[in-house]
Amino acid sequence: MKRSRVLLGLALLYTTQGIPFGLAAEYLPVVLRMSGASLATIAAVSWLQLPWQAKVLWAGVADRPAVRARSRGILLVLQLGLATVVAGYALTPFAHGRTLWFALTALAALFAATQDVFVDALAVRALRPEDRGIGNVAQVAGYRVGILIGGAGLLLVIADLGARTTLLACAAIVATASVAAFGLREQHAVEAVPTSARLDPLATRALVSHLFSREAWPVIGLACTYKLGLHIASVLIKPMVVDAHWTQREIGLAVVTAGTAAGLFGAALGGVVHKKLGDDRALLAAGLAQAAACVPLIIAAFARVPRGWMIAAIACEHFASGIGTTVLFAALMAATRPANAGLHYTILTSANALAIGLGGVLGGMLGDRVGYGGTFAIAGLVCLAPLLLVARWRTAATASAG
Repeated sequence: MKRSRVLLGLALLYTTQGIPFGLAAEYLPVVLRMSGASLATIAAVSWLQLPWQAKVLWAGVADRPAVRARSRGILLVLQLGLATVVAGYALTPFAHGRTLWFALTALAALFAATQDVFVDALAVRALRPEDRGIGNVAQVAGYRVGILIGGAGLLLVIADLGARTTLLACAAIVATASVAAFGLREQHAVEAVPTSARLDPLATRALVSHLFSREAWPVIGLACTYKLGLHIASVLIKPMVVDAHWTQREIGLAVVTAGTAAGLFGAALGGVVHKKLGDDRALLAAGLAQAAACVPLIIAAFARVPRGWMIAAIACEHFASGIGTTVLFAALMAATRPANAGLHYTILTSANALAIGLGGVLGGMLGDRVGYGGTFAIAGLVCLAPLLLVARWRTAATASAG
């Protein structure tokens, strides 16, 4: 099947994952801050995404021959379950059903994270080495479009259309995208799984031991820390503009017009950078971009959040995040064993997901104590620290994939 159809299928599947994450990471922080929640409380909500860190516990199931033979039906169940959970938000407004919304957020994360295991395994097995950069553009771009729909999209239109209509529309998008991508999943699962890969699965314990071996450990070390600094910064952006008395519509427009466009451009550029520079030099360049993106946020914080400058700062952060995510995930694919792609790649991406949760908590705690500007400065320094591991990337990635 043509590469374009593979990329379309991946983009649609990743879009469905992004919608509930956008609601949790973009919409909830705004309404929580408007209701008077502390930065630490808002950051703690990120732990409702715990299934993204914990999915490694069940990821090995996706590599079992019997499961891979039935992956089409499993994926359909997961997709329809995710659509149902998103529709559940429409049962009651957030102000009157916080507990329900938090429970649905955790449940949506469980469905999306489990779906991600199967989709990531497809991507690792279906994409040729030269296509990994563009494949991760489809992943990051699709995911960001989903975040846009579930986050900024809600902020923009929920006042006009009403919460119930808007949330049901999000659920319908999840269901529609699932149906559109479903046929592609089945065909490529068959094509991409070589017989030899089915005959020699590694035990989970052996694979984990291999990941932390002397030669391979920098791979998972970089996966844990590469995005940590930017996550420390990004968790404070929404509360900061709320404190500056931006309306929900203004926040949504800033993310849509500046953030989303810049994020998509960054993701696309990340694919080009990865293809031109290779894993290690692309990781270095994107890491420096992530650190640099904290500087406009520092200036915005100390300048009392001027709108024009803040929109530019949001654009810089989204751009750096887009390019960094694409480059990181493409590099992690190169360090993954194809025979155990479901478990191996999930362990690596779960390490990155751990950084999301940890970065959110650290950002909230630091924000309450040292303020926005000080936290952004610390975040910039944290962005630079993982680059010390990039010098060992080639040797570590070869050992990890071997």
